[in-house]
Amino acid sequence: MNGIRISSKADLLARTLAMLSETVERYDLFTDQMEVVNNPVAEEIFKWLSRKQSERTAVVEQLADGIALPHIPPWDYDWDDAINTSVPGWTSAHYMMTPYHTLSLAMDVEQSAAEFFHQVEQGSDDPALKKLARGFAREAESYRDFLEQERQQHPVPEAGWDEDEDPPQLLE
Repeated sequence: MNGIRISSKADLLARTLAMLSETVERYDLFTDQMEVVNNPVAEEIFKWLSRKQSERTAVVEQLADGIALPHIPPWDYDWDDAINTSVPGWTSAHYMMTPYHTLSLAMDVEQSAAEFFHQVEQGSDDPALKKLARGFAREAESYRDFLEQERQQHPVPEAGWDEDEDPPQLLE
């Protein structure tokens, strides 16, 4: 958990909302990247993932309704503080990525989130906080499993899927 100490329901809700918001932002960024590189299939999947994360955000916002959430200043919050550093960052989208890759990336995000929530649960003595963290972990695991089922509908890319005889060039 990289030293994060979650000590209250309000803190967990605030951090969860920050994580979800960051996920939506990254999926929107990936959507834009896929549009620019003319990968409409990956673009549509990222749009769908962004909508799903926005729906999940709304649920957590409802849970937080009426609770004074602590402010998490930018220097105290970083995606990698809350989510394991092996999760793909903003540079992880490849312009030739397939649906298999796109869904795998999202599965990694959910797995890491589940691990984070399990760590919160295990590190707390507060029964209400443990219960909330356990519920968030189960939700992340359930969504990861759903994404895995979706991914099974797409072929595993063959070796060399990312080879391009005429790759895009950056203009300087």
